Amino acid sequence: MSVQAVGAPPARDGGTAFPAGPGTVALLVATALVVLAQLYAAIPLLEPVGASLGGEATIALSTVYSLCYASGFLLWGPLADRFGRRRVLTLGLTGLVVTTAACAAAGSLPVLAVLRGAQGLAAASFAPVALAYLSETVRPRLRAMAIGAMSTAFLTAGIIGQVVAQTVAEQLGWSWLFAGSAVVLAGCVLLTLAVVREPRGRTPSGDLGQQFTAVARLLGRRTVVLLCAAHVTLLLAFVAMYTALGGHLAGLGHGSDTVLLLRLVALPGMVMSLATGPLTRLLGGVAGVARAGYLLAAGGLLAQAAVSGSLVGTAVAGIVFVTGTALAVPSMITLFGEAAAPRRAGGMALNGLVLFTGASLGPIVARVDLPFAALLGVLAGLLTLAAASVTLAFRGPRPAQQQVLVR
Repeated sequence: MSVQAVGAPPARDGGTAFPAGPGTVALLVATALVVLAQLYAAIPLLEPVGASLGGEATIALSTVYSLCYASGFLLWGPLADRFGRRRVLTLGLTGLVVTTAACAAAGSLPVLAVLRGAQGLAAASFAPVALAYLSETVRPRLRAMAIGAMSTAFLTAGIIGQVVAQTVAEQLGWSWLFAGSAVVLAGCVLLTLAVVREPRGRTPSGDLGQQFTAVARLLGRRTVVLLCAAHVTLLLAFVAMYTALGGHLAGLGHGSDTVLLLRLVALPGMVMSLATGPLTRLLGGVAGVARAGYLLAAGGLLAQAAVSGSLVGTAVAGIVFVTGTALAVPSMITLFGEAAAPRRAGGMALNGLVLFTGASLGPIVARVDLPFAALLGVLAGLLTLAAASVTLAFRGPRPAQQQVLVR
């Protein structure tokens, strides 16, 4: 089963019509892990960076990055529609190598804030362009699996990024996380140049002004506005919960090893993003899967609030929460893509802007003076409202160009 948004290049007999084979998909998935890890690494680095540079590091390390990352989607998506996916991918990743290496040398919080902002802006080039590329260049029967794998990478980076950052900071120092990431990203640039190819017959569409205008026009659609209202809550809840979890466990007398373990134990829930295709028929379409994901995530948070004093209970409820998140993310990507076709990179730009604006708010929400269980209850309420928003978005007849074709 695969999901094909209307507006994709027509199938052709030649192999170059769909040049993204398993190797290309694997490369983009691996690159996604490294790129997205730069966002989530901020969660365990807040304390060591603050201690090293002498101050509260939340704004410099996390908020500035997330805001620049989210707003950068609006720049790179239209650029990719105008100038091509491969060119923008390599340009953005090269900028990310430079800014990531520079973060390793930051000597003060203001300097780190500027560099993290530049890093976030460069990192924003990857997700919307890679998703648009896969939706055009992977054969239709394999497309849902490819997008599911990419979504799994986006989510898995939320755990792996935290675990790697915490381990490197404890063993070597926080600056080595950025230095090592820059080396790995440089390898990704070289492989992208060698492997990624544009599909045969694809030509840039419209001038650049038209690309930005097309993105703005999406916000005039009721369906898109309701999707945005739902989407902003997803990573907000994810980042807020994991940011608050460390302090909660410390208050219970647990050390960093316990925090690391609870982050790792949620990894199995991430693979559920690969099940969104088969679940589409069972749950009434892509919107049904998204709605179920939001409600499952909300239930996981409520369960976690109820057993917040138990490590085992917190771990199990955390898996439920992450599983729900893993179902919602690829479903929402598909829904944004169908709403934006054929301007998929622009649609992915809007998707990323909303999703990661929520991520930028997560650390701030986690700092609100609320008990851990109460915070989880508030986040669960937001996710429940998001499920209602998805339901409202798809009530009534839908335009033909916004249908998802399931094969």
